[in-house]
Amino acid sequence: MVRYVETTQREDDSIAAVIRPKTWLRWVFPSGQESVLLDHGMAMGRDSECQIQLAGNGVSRRHLEVYRQGPLFVLKDLRSTNGSFLDGKRIEHAPALPGSVLRVGDHVGIFTECADSPSEFGEIALGLFGGHELRVAVDGVRRAATSDLSIVIIGATGTGKERVAQAVHQLSGRKGPFHAINCAALPKSLAEAELFGYRKGAFTGAERASVGHFRAADRGTLFLDEIAELPLSLQSKLLRVLEERVVTPLGETEAIPIDVRVIAATQRPLQDSVAAQELRDDLLARLDGLTVILPALRERRADIAPLFQRFTTDYSGGRPPAIDSKLIESLCLHSWPGNVRELEQLARRLLAVHGVEPLLKRSFLPDSFSSRLPQGSVSRPPAEGPLSERRDYDVRRLAQALKQTAGNVAAAAGLVGFSRQRAYRLLDGQNPTDFTLAHDGSAGDDDA
Repeated sequence: MVRYVETTQREDDSIAAVIRPKTWLRWVFPSGQESVLLDHGMAMGRDSECQIQLAGNGVSRRHLEVYRQGPLFVLKDLRSTNGSFLDGKRIEHAPALPGSVLRVGDHVGIFTECADSPSEFGEIALGLFGGHELRVAVDGVRRAATSDLSIVIIGATGTGKERVAQAVHQLSGRKGPFHAINCAALPKSLAEAELFGYRKGAFTGAERASVGHFRAADRGTLFLDEIAELPLSLQSKLLRVLEERVVTPLGETEAIPIDVRVIAATQRPLQDSVAAQELRDDLLARLDGLTVILPALRERRADIAPLFQRFTTDYSGGRPPAIDSKLIESLCLHSWPGNVRELEQLARRLLAVHGVEPLLKRSFLPDSFSSRLPQGSVSRPPAEGPLSERRDYDVRRLAQALKQTAGNVAAAAGLVGFSRQRAYRLLDGQNPTDFTLAHDGSAGDDDA
């Protein structure tokens, strides 16, 4: 037997000594629960001896176990009454991968890798709310807020670029206003006049003078959204304004000094716009004092539940209905192409349609949120349809799930959120040739 002995002492700053990220379980619902650093052999449940103690409905005394298998943490359901759900599916054993969504009874959590304890959700700056991922992303601009450094904010639509720019303005202490414009909405023929101002009669239709957007933001912050949409012919003039800090309105001959902090925003890196010859490289060099890249909402899943709860509180006048944990689970699993703006609109929609209900349920969500349930041609019934229609709908859902689970009733019931007893009640009286049944003694999670 050959035995290898390490003879090289590693320095603290060597690559091998870099601290590996730790795995955390960040509880996002109900609110107020602290993040948990995972360790081998942790038990989860209502029992006082469990390392992760959970109260509330649907949690067994010893519900779930966490153990290490190589570099991964693995979850093992301890034959719990209502099951353990990972990424919307009932599990017996499954790896706890970063970004995965866990539901245990009424509790929903997100697995995350980071070196230190993840920051809790809260107000990062005035009007800007987020958790660990957003705090890390905007940390640099928060520290540079009091300088005159130009800032570029990159993020997909709905990620909150203007909200971040407003936060920077608030932190800057500048006495002037925050002034925002969408460069893509400026008419090309009038863009120069809109930006720099004009005197009365400078061109046809100029019936009165205008100070322009730059002077409107004097002593404050000018937010130029979709900066790459400005015409190339205007970009050279914008560069001169940024370098000399003066504007010359159309029809005037004298330059006017300005004191403006510029924050630009775009949906893609400005280097890509330069490569596509949509943006001047010298303008990029002048704008890009500091760049912040905002994560998409799907990249900061731990923010989804607290943001949704905040929106429902705001739009209900401070009296929101209760929220079902299964609805929160579905929200955390959604891809959110419209990001925070889409989440806000959903909260408004649910309150407008179902705000009088005592509980916001998963069944109230649009069809696009059912993608994590068993696939098939099963359509959603009317929310207030006849009982027979709803029963037929549930039977079709269960049939699809039975096909996916090779006829295992308990597993199929778990996929669609029924108890095993309810699944058998639905199957009672159905054509036996439509189903292949395999009894399993574990119970499911009742969605009734």
